[in-house]
Parts: sequence; structure tokens; C-alpha cells
Amino acid sequence: MENIFRLLLGFGFIVFVGYLVYQIFVQASSDTYVRLTNDLAEVQAGNDAISEKNDLLRVRIEALRSDPRAIERKVRDELEMARPDEVIILFKSDNPPEIPTEPETVQE
Repeated sequence: MENIFRLLLGFGFIVFVGYLVYQIFVQASSDTYVRLTNDLAEVQAGNDAISEKNDLLRVRIEALRSDPRAIERKVRDELEMARPDEVIILFKSDNPPEIPTEPETVQE
């Protein structure tokens, strides 16, 4: 009777230790793997978007370095310049920008 009790106790202990090993190493590892796989997919998607934006910016930079029309277009847009024989027509906006009535003060 005592041997059967020891055998059952030993078997229970082995099952318990096996369950702990499973929970600590296998289950945690698979959960971590799934989480890291999802994180990797998100990071790769972000990298792809940034890479596309970088490619577009490279094309724009190259155009500004070599294409006189691109340079002229950029100057006209940013500095609101026109040629002497051109007329600029400004349209009134439906939503004019808000102009602050009081200057902002910095509080310490």
C-alpha cells in the first residue's frame, strides 16, 4: 500500500513538474512568438511606408537638383512669386484663418 502511495505521489510530482515546464517554456514561448510576430509585421509595414515616402522624397530632391521647371514651381508656390507679365488672382476663402486678438503670453 505504501509503495502504491509513493508511486502515485511520484507520478503526481512528475506530472506537476511537466505541467510547470510546459507553462513556463512552451506556452510562454508560443505566446511570445505570436506577439513578436505581430509586432514584426507592424514594424515591417511601418518600414515599408517610410521607405515609400523616402523614395518619393528622393525623386523630389533629384527633380529640384536637375529640373528647372521643378525649381520654378517650388519657388512660385513657397514664395508666391510670379513673372513680370503674369497676374496673380487670389480667391477669398470660405474659412479664413483665425487671427488672435491678444498676443499669447508665456506663463512661468
